[in-house]
Amino acid sequence: MKKITNAIITYDTECDTYDIKLRNPLSVCWQITTKCNLNCKYCLSNSGTKGEYGLSTNEAKKVINELGKLGINRLDFTGGEPLVREDIGELIECSKENNINTIITTNTTLLNEKNIEYLKLADLVQISIDGPEEIHNEQRQKDVFNKTIENIKKLKNEGCKIRLNSFIYNSNKQYVEYLINLSKDLELFSHLFIIFTPQGRGREHLEEIIPEDEVEEIKEKIINHRILEKRNIRLYDYHEYMHSCVLLTPLGDVISQGFYEEESIKVGNILEQPLEEIFANEIFDHPTHVLHYLQRRAKV
Repeated sequence: MKKITNAIITYDTECDTYDIKLRNPLSVCWQITTKCNLNCKYCLSNSGTKGEYGLSTNEAKKVINELGKLGINRLDFTGGEPLVREDIGELIECSKENNINTIITTNTTLLNEKNIEYLKLADLVQISIDGPEEIHNEQRQKDVFNKTIENIKKLKNEGCKIRLNSFIYNSNKQYVEYLINLSKDLELFSHLFIIFTPQGRGREHLEEIIPEDEVEEIKEKIINHRILEKRNIRLYDYHEYMHSCVLLTPLGDVISQGFYEEESIKVGNILEQPLEEIFANEIFDHPTHVLHYLQRRAKV
């Protein structure tokens, strides 16, 4: 499946600079719900059993159809735990009908034969592991490590393309090497490392912010593995991509994300204003968003 993204690139001959104009982002991350069966210590969305279920099925489909008309390339259904929603299969189908590359981010602990079939419809399944058993379970505040590994293997056997997500913070930064080897041993499609950002419950743990010089060391280590092993290993640091990431909340708010929660800005609400108008707001750094994708995926 190929999609065309319309962008205008202008060149200033006097300043020798390029300017990229893009009205819509390439991808959108949607917290389809903040209900979750786990209670992770550093959860960016502060999800849990008392979270918001999210928009109705019809409202959610309307949003997906609008994203399709705007030419959005990729949609990441996250949470919370997307498998909490009984209609997640319908939402995945709607996204695929709109030719949107569809990702599901799940902790897999609610996996069953029915929702496995839903996940097989998605283009990519993202599953988080943040370290060895003790570290992972401490973050999740529940004994789920072995079950998660078992479910990764099960989904892989069912034909799902799987990306491992690893959230890196002060208390687990020494396990980067372990995590890289884990995704290699599991023979997963890709591995994404996300540098800790103090949002959601992470705001209660500012001590987990990694010093800047150490962040650079971690990045270098990850990049070296990517080059030497020729593997699909990626890194995301909110400091580098301020306001280039678009987040939809369960109740329809559209957020331009910063590093600290206080730096994240609510731009509008999808139930009150057309998405095309919201995305046109100058707070969104769409050029950085484009360059971020080109840096990681461009064919030369």
